Amino acid sequence: MMKKKSLVLAAVMAVCATSFAFATPQTQWNQGQWQLDLGAWNPKAEIDSSNWKGSDFQEKTDSKWNFQGGLSYGLTDKWGLQYNYYGLKTKHNGDHDNYKTDGDEHEVNLVYSINKNFAAFAGWNRIKNESENVSNTNNVAQIGLIAKAPLAKNLDFYAKGAVGTKKTTMWEAGLGYSITPDLDISAGYRYLNTKLADGGDSTFGNKDDANISYKGFIAGLSYRFGGGHKEAPAPEPVYTPEPTPAPVVETPAPKNDYYVESVHFGFDEDQPLASERAKMDHFVQVAKANPNDTFKLVGNTDAKGSDAYNDDLSKRRVGNVAAYAESQGIPASQMQLDYKGKTDPVSTNDTDQGRADNRRVDIWQNH
Repeated sequence: MMKKKSLVLAAVMAVCATSFAFATPQTQWNQGQWQLDLGAWNPKAEIDSSNWKGSDFQEKTDSKWNFQGGLSYGLTDKWGLQYNYYGLKTKHNGDHDNYKTDGDEHEVNLVYSINKNFAAFAGWNRIKNESENVSNTNNVAQIGLIAKAPLAKNLDFYAKGAVGTKKTTMWEAGLGYSITPDLDISAGYRYLNTKLADGGDSTFGNKDDANISYKGFIAGLSYRFGGGHKEAPAPEPVYTPEPTPAPVVETPAPKNDYYVESVHFGFDEDQPLASERAKMDHFVQVAKANPNDTFKLVGNTDAKGSDAYNDDLSKRRVGNVAAYAESQGIPASQMQLDYKGKTDPVSTNDTDQGRADNRRVDIWQNH
C-alpha cells in the first residue's frame, strides 16, 4: 500500500512546467466561473484478500462502461468547490458465479490553486461497494494533488492522486486537449482502492482484511462558462484638435491612444490567466490589421508587496504579453513597453475583486 502511495505522489510531483492552463482538470480558477464535466469510465473490480470467504483466490469482474461527471465553481481566483460522480458498476466474468458490482462514488472537494501547474484538494468521498452478497459504504476523508504539464500546443499531460481514510487511495493520469479556451476533452486511466471488510467480519466471512479496487480507462468532455473578471471601463479617448495649418506646410493631425484590451493575472503571477487567451489573440489580430500603428503595453499590479517588487512584477507581466504577441508574428518594433507597478489602480485595493481588476496589462493603440 505504501508503495502505491509513493508512486502516486512521485508521478504527481514529476510534472512541472510553465504554460497556459487550459485543458482539464483545472489547476486555476476564475471567480464565479463554472465547469461542467461529462464522460464515462470502464472499470473492472477485484477483491484483494487472500482468504475471501474461505477461498484462496481473488474475486474479479469484467469491466462495464459507467457514467462519470462533475460540476465545479470558482469561489475566488485561488479556491474552487468541486463535485464528482463515478459509477462503480461491473459485470461477472464467468469464472466466479454471479459476482459483479453495482455501486457508485460521490466526492466533494475544496481545491486550492498553488500555481498554473499544481493544485491541492481536500474533501469527502462516499464510496458504495455493492454486489449480490456484499454491501458496504465508506465515508472517506481525503487529500490529494493535481498536476499538469504541456506536451504541445493545447495538449497537456495531467496526473492526480489522493489518499484517504478507510485504506483508500486513488490515482488518475492521462491527456487533456483544449478545443477552445472553454471546451476540453480528456482521456486517461483511473484507479481506486478502498476498504471492503475487516478480517474476521462474520458478515462477509473473510479471514483477512479485504480491500476492493476499481480500475479502467476514463474519458470526458469539460465546458467552462460564466465568471471572469469585471473589465475596468475603457477611458474615453482624448482628442487633440488639429493645429492651424501654416501658410505653406500643413501639419498632420497628431496620433491618439485608443484603449484595446486589459489582460489580467492571478495573484503574484507573471503569466496571464487562462481566460485571457482570447483577449491576447484579439490584440494580435488588431496589431496585424494595423501594421503602421504602435501599441503601448502598460503593466500594473495590486497594492500588496513592496514598490520595488511590484515594479519588477509589472515589468515581467508586460514582457510575457509582448513575448506572446511576438510568437504570433507581431514585431517587437510595433510595441512600446511600460510599467507602473501599483501606482495606477483602476479599482479599490481593499477587496479581492478590486485587487484582481488591478492585476493587469493595459493595451493601447496609437493611431
